[in-house]
Amino acid sequence: MVETLNKPQPIKQQNTVVRDDAFYDQIEQEFEAIKQRHRAKMGAEDVAYIKGLRLKSRIFEVLGRGLLWTSRNPLTFGAGVGFLFLHRNIEAIEIGHNVLHGQYDYFPEIPQFHSHNFKWKAPIDEEGWRREHNAMHHVHTNVYEKDPDLNHGLLRTNDLVPWQKSHLWQVPLYFGVVYPTMLYRFNAQNLGFTQEYRAEAFDTGNQGYAVVDTSYASKEQREKMHSRSVNRVLFKEYLVFPLLAKLTGRSALKVLAGNFLADTINNYWIGMTIQATHFTEDLQDEAAVDHKGRWYLSQLESSVNFKGNRWQSILWGHLNYQIEHHLFP
Repeated sequence: MVETLNKPQPIKQQNTVVRDDAFYDQIEQEFEAIKQRHRAKMGAEDVAYIKGLRLKSRIFEVLGRGLLWTSRNPLTFGAGVGFLFLHRNIEAIEIGHNVLHGQYDYFPEIPQFHSHNFKWKAPIDEEGWRREHNAMHHVHTNVYEKDPDLNHGLLRTNDLVPWQKSHLWQVPLYFGVVYPTMLYRFNAQNLGFTQEYRAEAFDTGNQGYAVVDTSYASKEQREKMHSRSVNRVLFKEYLVFPLLAKLTGRSALKVLAGNFLADTINNYWIGMTIQATHFTEDLQDEAAVDHKGRWYLSQLESSVNFKGNRWQSILWGHLNYQIEHHLFP
């Protein structure tokens, strides 16, 4: 059985219609026209949006931390967790993710939201994220052994990935361990530590999984990048604020528990959001990147949209518009 599962299966082709370069040229021209039309509309409204969102995020943080410090019953404690989740979520997915795509690099008046100036309020190294997410996932979307988001660590999502015994337990493993710490896992994957683990733990190593190029930094440098990005969150959430609560006569344990719950809920939320929008029926051909028009079509076929109201869209980082995001990240 294992031999059968380990035997690579042919990639299903999403489209069997033969299309020539002229067809893809036309597709490219039409999508480029859409992009330029919308880019020309970018302006003061976009600047006001991101600044207003940062203000709301800060208000949610003050409310959340204040309620956790002063709560005397489950209702106010739960409200504190909820507001803190809103802050952590908005900073991670609606602000951080989009800013690191360079969406606000066009506006000189907000340098704090330029991709190479931005400091993420999430346990993820910015440089590692840009290299893995922007340069790999958004280029080779749903391409076997090229797209790291097909697996998010150890996940087996298609029959080309060699089967391991651990895959029998991947559903409880992900719901019980991976999703509650999803952002931390992203960081380990981005910086190459997940693939190093697979190379040792799996008898087939990294076969079937995308491998991140880590030649830009030594292992020691990557370990420092990982520690710096993770510890800035752990230090703040699990040391500074509980200690401040203790010093002001409040319950450090209650603040610690509230911060942990907000962190865990945020990780679950982001994990579910991302994976709900990426797993389409078929894999993409590696040659999809050979022509911009063909690449545009591959993005359409590799992404899934779903509906929500304005605030749901914000908390999903507008990834419910995943098709548009992948066409114009």
